[in-house]
Amino acid sequence: MIVAPLTDFGTYLKLHPLFERVEQALITLDFSNPGEKIYIENDKLIAIPSFNKGRNTGEALLESHDRYIDIQICLQGEETFGWADRQTCSSIVKPYNQEKDITFYNDEPSTYFTLKPNQFAIFFPNDCHAPLIGSGLIKKVVFKVKVESNLHNF
Repeated sequence: MIVAPLTDFGTYLKLHPLFERVEQALITLDFSNPGEKIYIENDKLIAIPSFNKGRNTGEALLESHDRYIDIQICLQGEETFGWADRQTCSSIVKPYNQEKDITFYNDEPSTYFTLKPNQFAIFFPNDCHAPLIGSGLIKKVVFKVKVESNLHNF
């Protein structure tokens, strides 16, 4: 997992060939339609704007993804995340859904952190994360970056 201000995103461009496209999309795309999937590179890079009311810690389940890296960028409000190393999560609530690339867990996060506007978090397949913890409206964009076969060992 990586957490940093958006101004530092360029530091991480070499972690994945499509991260540069994410940086370009942040400058050129409109994220004002929540729930709309914006296909930037077919299914290899997708942006999904999200406008949601924050929820309490008990409502936020840990989740993990096998095929995609999540880059979650806070646009407005404050969003707290729970985090746990996937290897420590064993209490599966909803088994892996291949279509949605998601598994849900009932394990407790080992830590929490909060993103403010213009900050981001990158979650790799070994990161379980519980998003949307907070109060009020949280506006964000989630970039789904497909993991390439030679990049599985994050």
